[in-house]
Amino acid sequence: MLLRTSPSPPHNHVLTRVRSPNLSRPANTIYRHNLTATLETAIRSSNAQRDPPDVLRRLDARMMEYSHGEIGWDVFTLEYKVESPVNTVLDADSMTNYLKIFNHLWKMKRIESALSVAWMRTAGGSRTFLRLPGRGPPFSPETGTSC
Repeated sequence: MLLRTSPSPPHNHVLTRVRSPNLSRPANTIYRHNLTATLETAIRSSNAQRDPPDVLRRLDARMMEYSHGEIGWDVFTLEYKVESPVNTVLDADSMTNYLKIFNHLWKMKRIESALSVAWMRTAGGSRTFLRLPGRGPPFSPETGTSC
């Protein structure tokens, strides 16, 4: 389940690997060095490890400013640092907009992940229910009839 849609920057294929239990903790209990370690682990366990070292060194995990009650998922972000001559085209305003888009997509990916987990639990629970003893023939949700 990788998100890679473009050859670089490597954000996309690392995203789904950065699922750390630390991100479910309150934001004020998460430290940047833990996020950096999680990012490095995610890179080593994904296709990003094959990206040029120059590209990988520009990638950084960080936390945005947070409010009371927010968790790591809410404040985690990946930053891609651009240098000369690229920063001539991608100025600070462009990178701010890019970061906003990234954060929106990160939230969508989190929602997709949560829905997938919920669906798997629901589907597994319905299969268990359909096999309960004394229920008669199992019900098939696909056909709406007993099997």
